[in-house]
Amino acid sequence: MLTILGFKISWEALIFFSLFIGSEVIGLSKLRQNSVAQLFIRGVRILKNFRTEDDKIEEIKKKFY
Repeated sequence: MLTILGFKISWEALIFFSLFIGSEVIGLSKLRQNSVAQLFIRGVRILKNFRTEDDKIEEIKKKFY
């Protein structure tokens, strides 16, 4: 527990709120185009071409419908 101005707050809650506020700041500012989240999203988009789970699910759906 951490006491700030007489309020007791856990480390987990403090980290959660700081990450939440940080994500809001990135979403509302010009940092959105140059953020770590954008790099992560680009990586996911690149790797999406190698995924085959969606194709397998569609094949199974076609068998039953």
